[in-house]
Amino acid sequence: MGSGSKASTVLDARTVGDRRAVVQVSFAYVWWGSSAIFWSQLGSVNPVDQLSFRVVFAFLYLIIGVRIFRKRLVASGIAFSLFDAGSLRSKIGSKQLLYGAGAALAIGANWALFLWAVSNGQAVEAALGYFLMPILSVGLGVGLLGERLRRLQVVALAVSAVGIIWTVVVVGGLPWVAILVAVTFALYGLLRKEGPWDAVSGLTFETAILAPIAIIVLAVRAGSGESVLGDGSAMTIVFIALTGVVTAVPLLAFASAARRVSLSVVGLMQYINPTLQFLVGWQVLGEEVSAGRLGGFAWIWLALVLVVIDELSSSRDELQRPIDRGLASSDEGVVGLGEGLTSKEATVRRKR
Repeated sequence: MGSGSKASTVLDARTVGDRRAVVQVSFAYVWWGSSAIFWSQLGSVNPVDQLSFRVVFAFLYLIIGVRIFRKRLVASGIAFSLFDAGSLRSKIGSKQLLYGAGAALAIGANWALFLWAVSNGQAVEAALGYFLMPILSVGLGVGLLGERLRRLQVVALAVSAVGIIWTVVVVGGLPWVAILVAVTFALYGLLRKEGPWDAVSGLTFETAILAPIAIIVLAVRAGSGESVLGDGSAMTIVFIALTGVVTAVPLLAFASAARRVSLSVVGLMQYINPTLQFLVGWQVLGEEVSAGRLGGFAWIWLALVLVVIDELSSSRDELQRPIDRGLASSDEGVVGLGEGLTSKEATVRRKR
């Protein structure tokens, strides 16, 4: 076989691999975006117990997944060092431990808000929070990291503020669920940006921190007579056991594929998640979406269009390069999301 044929074969293989990677990333975003359907099936289980089971089972499934697929990650050793603080510090350092603990609290709060929202007919408002998050991240970058705003970013922040004001005035109340979802998610992204973790090892470490707390919560609630298993039916127990799968599988799919997809593609695909959350809450779960609320969404969507245009125009060269989100290098960290990964927060290049 000639060199030309070999080169063609390699290119064909890469093309197929890239297409499969796009399918995997799409699968992850669709999974995250439609996850409210799954969580709505656990309506008889208190959101506190849903969160606790999710943390425990996610940690177990991630440990299994990491040990099977990526044994050399930092996370593969966390299971053995979880209760040995000195050993854990020697492995990752006190600064990394602090960032990891902060990220764990942020993602735990974000999950709690999302699960509460789904259980209380607020899935649409939670979706608004995930739409707000990229815009809020821009503001956090300015306020906490000293980044300078570009012109379109200033306009986007102003437009999103108009959207919130619109919601307060027209709908009649501050969208506090959306705001808290956006704040916790953006803080999570910020903490993960400063930490050393890639997507899988990061979430494994965070669930390792939260798992003992979750076990204690379940034990205390069960001991006090609370029905942590909801109605106790076989179907409910099966869904509880699947909470870890629902959390781990899309993340593993994303992490293994995103390194072969350009940032420009992921940047556009990231909005599949909140868009599907909005549609699921509205059309599947039957939540009411008034004309006034749609007006608030319209302002936020306009702000997001401005953010996307700004990112595409200012980072065109970088956006065309495939990047490694699944296996972080020494100068590149990865952010794993609560119900999804966003392009800006999912791949952060850090100079150390």
